Amino acid sequence: MNIAGALADLYTLQEHDQELDRIKEQQEQLPPELVEARRQWADLSERLAQLKEQYLALQREYQQNDLEIKDLAAKRKKAEDEQLQSTSVREQTQFENRIQQLSTRIDELTELTMPILEDMEELAAKIKALEEEAAELKPELDALEAANAERVAELEKEYQAKFARRQEMAGSIPASLLREYETIRRARRGVGVAMVKVQGGVYLCEACSVQLPTHVAQRVYQSQQIVRCPGCGRLLWRGPEQEEG
Repeated sequence: MNIAGALADLYTLQEHDQELDRIKEQQEQLPPELVEARRQWADLSERLAQLKEQYLALQREYQQNDLEIKDLAAKRKKAEDEQLQSTSVREQTQFENRIQQLSTRIDELTELTMPILEDMEELAAKIKALEEEAAELKPELDALEAANAERVAELEKEYQAKFARRQEMAGSIPASLLREYETIRRARRGVGVAMVKVQGGVYLCEACSVQLPTHVAQRVYQSQQIVRCPGCGRLLWRGPEQEEG
């Protein structure tokens, strides 16, 4: 295996891989307008859900009170009818007391129920206003979603075309070296192979800037074996200038 040539091809492949990474990042980055529209929609949806839950709770309370009032009214009507049929003063008094108790409870429940109706009306108005606001926002949100889907689809076409080219390039690289590079790249933020730089008379790893010991740099330049950076573990390549020399 021509190690120097394979590493040069690998370095070029990495540039394509990084371009593919950038395309994927662009796909995931949402336009600010869509982010804001989604935030507004989520806020409206949450507020609507809360108001509707409050409305349903009040509605249940109102219905429960209304049923109890109707039940009490029926009992009062029965007591009034039975009072008309009673013949003794004692019975008349008992029915009168019963009717009074039922009427008092009906009045209490009615007094409690009226504010519930007012609260329900207020909540209904708020719900209607938010639903109108959501209805206005929905077309804008849908348009932004459609535009973003189109943008993502176009990027995906670009990605697939470049990925196909990348696969062709990868076919010329020894499989074992390619696997090692891909493993390192996944663990090292998308960079699996790094060039050796000469700066101020010292050798540096392009990726992590660690100073390479002289014997490590010599092994890289000799290109007799695969050498990894002692600092970051990336594959080291001696670079194009040295290749030409």
